[in-house]
Amino acid sequence: MMGDLKKRASFARVVNYVNNPKKARIIDSKDVRLDDNATIARSMQGQADDKPGRKLKNPVYHISLDFAHEDTPKLTDALMVEIAREYMRRMGITNTQYIVCRHTDREHQHLHIVANRVDNDGNTISDSNDNVRNVKVCKALTREYGLHFSKGKMNVKRDRLRGKDKVKYQIYDAVKAALPHCNCWSDLCDRLAKQGVGVNFKYNRNEGKIIGVSFTKNEISFSGSRIDRSMSFYKLDKLFGSRIAEWMEWKPDVSYNGNGVEKQLQPMREDLATGNTVTNPFITQPTSIGTDTNGSVGGSVEPGSNIVQVTIGVLMELCVQPQQAKVSSGGGGGGNESGWGDNDNEKDKHKPRRRKR
Repeated sequence: MMGDLKKRASFARVVNYVNNPKKARIIDSKDVRLDDNATIARSMQGQADDKPGRKLKNPVYHISLDFAHEDTPKLTDALMVEIAREYMRRMGITNTQYIVCRHTDREHQHLHIVANRVDNDGNTISDSNDNVRNVKVCKALTREYGLHFSKGKMNVKRDRLRGKDKVKYQIYDAVKAALPHCNCWSDLCDRLAKQGVGVNFKYNRNEGKIIGVSFTKNEISFSGSRIDRSMSFYKLDKLFGSRIAEWMEWKPDVSYNGNGVEKQLQPMREDLATGNTVTNPFITQPTSIGTDTNGSVGGSVEPGSNIVQVTIGVLMELCVQPQQAKVSSGGGGGGNESGWGDNDNEKDKHKPRRRKR
C-alpha cells in the first residue's frame, strides 16, 4: 500500500474529483451531509470558515491510498474502510469531517480521503512532518494487514499517466536507460540531451560544493531525488566516482583571505594542455551566470542566496585539481591583479567604524 497526501484550498474541487459518479462511490463518511457534492463541500467549507482566529490557507486534506494488484481479492469495502479509518487515526486526523471514496477507474484498487483540517472543535489538525509520517504509517499498515508492497516504478502503466506524472516517468525511464552506458556526468548529460532532457546542478558558492541535480523536460523540472531516491545527486555522483568528465574530478578548494578569518572560495582548475589556471567565474563576477561551451546561459542565481543553478558546461569550468590557493601578497605596492581584499574598498569593510553621536 502506498499513500499520497496533499493539502488543498478548495473543498468543492477535490470533492468533485474524488466523488465522480462515473468512477467512484462513497464507502464511508463522518459529520457530512451527503445530498450531493455541493452539499458535502459547503458543509466542510463552512466548518473551516468558522475556525476562530486566522483562517487556514489550505484546509483540505486530500489523501489517496493505492493497493497492489495482488491485494484485489481481499479488498472488500469493509476492509478498505477499516484501513482508511486506522490510517487517519495514526495520522492524527481525528474528530473531524471526512469522506472516503473507492475508485474503480484503474486496474489497481485505490481510495481517496477528503478530510477537514479544521476539526469539530475549531482546532487545526497538525500537518507537522505529515509526509514522513504518511510513509511510516503506510508501511506499518501494509505489514499489519498482510498486504503487498509496491514492486517499484517499472510496473507503473505509463499509458495511464497524465501531466507532470507522465513527464516524471519519462525522465525516470530516460535516466534509467542511459546510466549503464555512462561513466561520468558529461556522458549522462549528453545522452539525456538527445532525448530532450536537460540537466542542471545546484552549486553552493560559499562551500564550493555541488549539492543537487535536477532534470527538465517540456519545461517541467524535478529534482533527482523526487524522481527516484537512486537518482539523487549524491547517489549518482557516487556511481560516477565524482567524475564530471573522463578527465575531470571534482575537488573543491577552500581558502582564506588575508586576515585569516573570513572563509572565501577560490576554486580553479589546471588546464591539462597548457598548465594555465582558470579561476571560477563566480568569484570575479558574483552576480554573473557564465555560459556553457555553446554560448548558452549556464545557470541562474537564486535571489539572496549563494546557491546557483549551473549546466554541465559551467560545471566543467568549476572542476579543480589540488593546488595552492591564491593569497594577497600583503605588500605596499604589489598584490593580486584580482581577488578578495586587494583594494581599499574591500579593506574598509573590515575596519571598525566610529559610532555617531
